[in-house]
Amino acid sequence: MMNDTKNVLLAWTSSFATFWGSREAGEMLSAIVLPIVFFAVGKTADILLQLYFARRRDTKGRREK
Repeated sequence: MMNDTKNVLLAWTSSFATFWGSREAGEMLSAIVLPIVFFAVGKTADILLQLYFARRRDTKGRREK
């Protein structure tokens, strides 16, 4: 949970400077939305991989018993 919170804060912090430096709506959209989208996609992939490997470990452990 703490790593997720830290990652969200890092994503917002990295987009904050770009947000204040942007002058057009298109730039604001890319400064705010894109980092959040990329963060969400990356976190989803991370969680799915963790679930996959956990299931794989459980299945492998059951077969060995």
